[in-house]
Parts: sequence; structure tokens; C-alpha cells
Amino acid sequence: MNVHMDSTSMPSRDERRLLAEVARLFYVQGVNKVDIGQQLNLSRFKVARMLEEARDAGIVSISIHGAAPIDLTLSRQLSEHWGIHAVVSNSLDGTPENVRRSVGQAAAELFQDVVSEGEIVGLTWGRTLTAMTDYLTRMPKLSIVQLTGAVTSDINDSPVELVRRACLSTGGTAFPIFAPAIVDDAAALAALKDHPDVKAAVDLFDHITTAFLAVGSWDREGSQIFAILPDEDSERLRQMGVIAEVSGVFFDGDGRIVAHDLTGRYLSISAQQIQRTPRVVAAVGGIGKMEATRSVIRSGLVTDLVTDNTLAEAAFEQPPIVPRADPDRS
Repeated sequence: MNVHMDSTSMPSRDERRLLAEVARLFYVQGVNKVDIGQQLNLSRFKVARMLEEARDAGIVSISIHGAAPIDLTLSRQLSEHWGIHAVVSNSLDGTPENVRRSVGQAAAELFQDVVSEGEIVGLTWGRTLTAMTDYLTRMPKLSIVQLTGAVTSDINDSPVELVRRACLSTGGTAFPIFAPAIVDDAAALAALKDHPDVKAAVDLFDHITTAFLAVGSWDREGSQIFAILPDEDSERLRQMGVIAEVSGVFFDGDGRIVAHDLTGRYLSISAQQIQRTPRVVAAVGGIGKMEATRSVIRSGLVTDLVTDNTLAEAAFEQPPIVPRADPDRS
């Protein structure tokens, strides 16, 4: 069948059927233009023109429904450069709000792609993870566990609210922790963990199948923990070489875990429990988090990274990373 249309004519019924068949083979079945041409006795140039005609005639419409703008090339390059599965979103102008939004959206898509029904998913807290919950839509039935106590009185930034919002997208069960993140000493921490409302979440830390973690840099702008610690504690940690924190676990520039005395006062999942978790996703973006992110990746605790193009592009200006096979907790 020969199909010919000038710029003013409308396709006939038979022409529309052929255009629809070409479009179905190309867009739905993924058949390339050469193979379509061979099947229908058309040249590949004719197939290309017919695909354009199908769009012009309204037979084909293409919509993008809220998909995160993932840079596949940068994702592949960063995965190779840092030795970890990386997803890189495009944050456009690199402003903090756009970074959080784009990384949160990409993290939500990864969440929905990799998590299966019946899993026990752990969430720390942070503004990027809060942004992630805005994009969680198609969710299987899950248990959502809070992995750290609260460090702020603002309900909008609270890990309790983050867990609640994540659970709105699933018919599963939420396990919040209505307790502070940092206590005075190890005895107070042990007593708090034994409280029934806290114990229900803490008992699940050993059974987390997927964890989503926020990464903090060790400064007032990049870490909510930094802001609530006494100045002498923050400075002591800085002198110990701390440049990153994740859920109350502190890292130096070489990815070593330090400051165990403070970890013993922090209500959160431990480094050992994170290491035993099959999938651990760090969601972080922005050039200001570069050194903190490198440290956490180097530690070997993380299996997946979701970040933005500004951080990824800056990463290539520094040496590659080989994550530790066995995280150093000394």
C-alpha cells in the first residue's frame, strides 16, 4: 500500500490504519525502523516520515507524566567513577530547592522501581527524603520504619511526619519513633529503646530490607545534628576529622566511622545494622555535599546513590572511589 499525504490532506481510513500499525510497532513493541520497513515493504526513510505523519494526524500523542529528569549518561559515568550504582537527576539551575526536588523525585522513582510488596523499608530524616515522599504514588504494601529519633520540634521536618507521609502511599504499617534522637548517656538510651512505643520500631532495625538515608555534611547548614549539639561537641567532632553524618553515624574523610561515644547516645539504626541491610540508598545532592558524599560512598555502607548533576559533574574533578569491602568501624 502506498501512503501519500500533502501538508493539507487528512489521511484516509486505510492510511490511518497503516500509520497506526507503524506507530504501534515502533512505540509499543520497540521495533526499529529498518525492521518495520522490511515487515511492511517500506524504506526506513518512509517509516520515519510516517511516524511524523502519525503525530501530526493525532494518531500518536506523547506525554511525560511526572518522570524525573534522569541523566542516563552521567548516571553511568558516576557509577563507574565511584564504584556504586548511581542515579543522577537534572536539577536545572542547581539551587537548593531544585536540587532537593529533583533528587527527591528521582529517589521516589527508584523507591517504586526496586521495593517489593512485604518489604520492611527504613527511612532516616532530611529535607531531600521529605521531598521524596511528595512523589511516592504507586506503592506496594510495605512496613515503613523510622530509623532515627527526632532532632527538631518542627513537625514538617520530623522523621515521624516523613514516615507518615510515606505510609499514605501504601496499605502497610508505619513504625514511628516518638522520641528524641540524642539522649544524655548510654543508660538513658537503653531505657528509651525498651519503651514499648520505641521498641516496636527498634526491633525491626535488624530486619530492614531497604533503607533510604540522607547525608549530612558536618556544618550548620548541612546537618541538623550539628545545629542541636553543644558547640564543644561539634568542635570536638570536627577535630576528629568528621565531615559527614548519616543517621547518627559519623565519618571522617577516608570513610572511617568515628565518634563512637556519641553514637552510644544516639537513638538510631547502627552502622552494623546498616551494613547488614541488603539495599542502602543514599539520597543527596548539591556541590556543598560533595566531600560528605565521597566519605559515605568510600565507607562501603551504601549500595545505591541518588544525586543531582551538579554534584555528579564536580565528582569527575576528583579521583575515583573504591568503596571499602568491609566498613571500618575502628
